[in-house]
Amino acid sequence: MLERALAVLSHFSHARPELRLADFAPLGLHKSTLYRLLEVMRAQRLVELDPATGQYRLGLRLFELGMLAVGRLELARSAQRSLDALVERTGETAHLGVLDGLDVVSIGRAESTHALRMPGALGRRSPAHGSAIGKVLLAHLPESAQKGLLARASFPAVTRRTLVRPDQVLRELRAVRQRGYAIDDEEIYPGVRCVGAPVRDHSGEVVAGVSASGPTTRLPREHFPRIAAEVLKAAAEISKRLGYTGAAQKAALAHRKTYAKEDAI
Repeated sequence: MLERALAVLSHFSHARPELRLADFAPLGLHKSTLYRLLEVMRAQRLVELDPATGQYRLGLRLFELGMLAVGRLELARSAQRSLDALVERTGETAHLGVLDGLDVVSIGRAESTHALRMPGALGRRSPAHGSAIGKVLLAHLPESAQKGLLARASFPAVTRRTLVRPDQVLRELRAVRQRGYAIDDEEIYPGVRCVGAPVRDHSGEVVAGVSASGPTTRLPREHFPRIAAEVLKAAAEISKRLGYTGAAQKAALAHRKTYAKEDAI
């Protein structure tokens, strides 16, 4: 079914943006099979039918999905400068990630120059309940969506430190919202810690997370607030490029100034 639907979609082109039923004959599908398939695709808004001409064209749902993909590419491009700067300020690997179900997908990255650094690659998935970016994104879901998602989820133990009970995860997410940033304390990779903060778009919605991660030898727990200040700064920079000008910008700046003063004492 999926292969046939993709074949139908691929049959459209710039030269032939509208097609009659007979134009799909090269696909080798029986006419009744093709008609049923097109009706299903119409119901999902993947194709549209012009009743006046009897011609099919691509549906707006494809445009919506395409814009989501383009938006993520634009987000990654907008973030790269701040990811590079975050590496310069912390010495640790910087990541940009988005939520996909209960996984975090890496869409941006800047490498630490240290020989010992956080493993990973663009496109890599990580369980959201264990990663700093994942916790940030889960924590800022609407409450109904958050509870619904977590209620039907299982939380595998990736390491001995991973939170696996729903009540533990919910308590951690509340702490993330209150604190403003999230911590992965060896919950995905043994010997690796990570601090993450939310990235917002022009409407104030959290659309991604940014983080700095490194080995425990360079990221002792007492360094979390200082690293968090830098991660919050990077998140605020990216959010500003996406059009966000809300109160979180001021909070991030205030947090960073606090730890800058303490470092100077």
